Amino acid sequence: MGSDALLWMAAALAIAGVAVLRLSWERPARSRAWNIAGWGALLAAVLAGDAVAGEWGIAATVLVIMFAAFVVLAFAAAKPARKGRATKGRAKIARTSPRTIEETAPERRSGLVTFALAGPISLAASVLLALAVRAMVLMAGGAEADGNVAVLATVPIAWPILSFALLMMSRRIRQCALVMGVAAVSAPFLLLQNGTV
Repeated sequence: MGSDALLWMAAALAIAGVAVLRLSWERPARSRAWNIAGWGALLAAVLAGDAVAGEWGIAATVLVIMFAAFVVLAFAAAKPARKGRATKGRAKIARTSPRTIEETAPERRSGLVTFALAGPISLAASVLLALAVRAMVLMAGGAEADGNVAVLATVPIAWPILSFALLMMSRRIRQCALVMGVAAVSAPFLLLQNGTV
């Protein structure tokens, strides 16, 4: 099989793996078979990318996985949140309580704000943090190439950690405070960049 065909197969497996996991996690009851199929497709995609072009192929495949996940999550975030137990409880109270419809109507919330905070906004904060790391490397006497590599190494580590921390927080104000705090601490280092990125 040609290298181009194998790379396209890796991309197809990456997209299929994300789609299968999304379908699996959307079901009322998790399916072990679907989960194994989804993660297996992602693993096969990474292995195919590695077979094509080593680290570059893995990086390209992971980018496809990230983009597919981004698209899937963007659509999911736009949908109204499902009714939980608390909402059902409110509906039950509404039938026996003289409250107004406005007070007892279930909230129609979407995850767009959470998606924006855990996605592009936390990515921007991670890039600022990576640029701060680059500035510290240069201030410590490191070469410009070392600083640039530090940026490439910091972003993929900081972004998922920051996103995970945001998703574990229940209050919006804490989420915003964390993102703004990382950005505020990192921003002054942008003035200390001694070279182009």
